[in-house]
Amino acid sequence: MTNRIKTLSLGLAIAAAPLLSAPAAAQGLGVASANLEAALGNATALKTAETQIQTQYKTQIDAFNARRTAITAELSPMAAEIQTLQGNPATPPATLQAKVTAYRTREAAAQRELQPLAAPFQRPLSYAQEQVAGKLDAALRAAMVAKRIGIIINPQAVVAIQPAADLTADVTTQLNALVKTVAITPPANWQPGQQQGAPAPAAAAPATPAARPQGR
Repeated sequence: MTNRIKTLSLGLAIAAAPLLSAPAAAQGLGVASANLEAALGNATALKTAETQIQTQYKTQIDAFNARRTAITAELSPMAAEIQTLQGNPATPPATLQAKVTAYRTREAAAQRELQPLAAPFQRPLSYAQEQVAGKLDAALRAAMVAKRIGIIINPQAVVAIQPAADLTADVTTQLNALVKTVAITPPANWQPGQQQGAPAPAAAAPATPAARPQGR
């Protein structure tokens, strides 16, 4: 069990699109990078919610981790065998394909088995994330105004950057000012994506290190 629940990717599409016009950028506004996923994950309200979820759902999280560990132990030898076969030029293609198909079939079955085990703590985590994510755009724009930034680019598009041009921590600071606390008990009829202005979290990742059994 890790000390912190893994934050889900929210698929935030803010990337490299300019947020202000070219004339505005020419008025002395700068360019900066911001990792919005990291900014969200570092928000104090979300960290607090994650800690609460870890405590409240400890039994379910432990059961999930135990089953995931067992499945990983089952899949790892299968993956190792496939790698060995792939490295042997004499391996018949049909043999290799059969092994790969068997692995993928078992892996898919494992995902189906793990998903309901993760659901009890995944749902409150998604709810907490959406409450913070709903303020992410406002936090980003406030950070841009404070630092006189006209354009935000995705970190993946950056070759090199000075630390002062990274607005990630500034966005988190603004989030902390906008969102003091969040609830971890979703309404009975709540579904991911219903928080006003919040992007929907990607589905089916558990609130612990990646749920996908390793060994491929």
